Amino acid sequence: MIIYLAFVDSEADKVLFERIYKRNYKKMYCVAKKILHGHEQSEDAVHEAFLRLAKRFERYAGLSEEKMEALCVTITKNRAIDMWRKEQHLAETDMDTLRLYQPDDRSRIEQVVEQRELSRQVIEVLETLPEVLRVTLELKYYQEYSNREIAWLLQISPKTVEVRLYRGRKKLEELLWSEE
Repeated sequence: MIIYLAFVDSEADKVLFERIYKRNYKKMYCVAKKILHGHEQSEDAVHEAFLRLAKRFERYAGLSEEKMEALCVTITKNRAIDMWRKEQHLAETDMDTLRLYQPDDRSRIEQVVEQRELSRQVIEVLETLPEVLRVTLELKYYQEYSNREIAWLLQISPKTVEVRLYRGRKKLEELLWSEE
């Protein structure tokens, strides 16, 4: 905590940052854990997210609690995805794991590789979407919020959430098919 507070100027902002940390840490950790699966990596992602938030805290200090929560989750998710991407370049340990499979497991290996490639493509294309569509899709499918929760977090109507999800899925589908 002391590391983060070193980047925050005023005492009032330090108190506010500490409250934001306590309120959002668990949620941010869960988001990172869903993407990275490892405890240490998830903690690293949350740590880096809080560092980024602390360094730019004067910009964000005036946000409402809901928007601050959404910001914290988004920063963590983006950092975790970056970390996940770096891991996806098959490391030697992954190659050792693949070598353990018997020849009859070849189709399983191919499925794993295809699934990783598809996940990588979806994440790349998702980042090209307009922010309102991307954030809505991420809240729905990565963070598993209901439409009502998304509406509350983004301070929009549930119908607007449905429209954004529909448009986002359509645009994502178009972009994925155009890459093939």
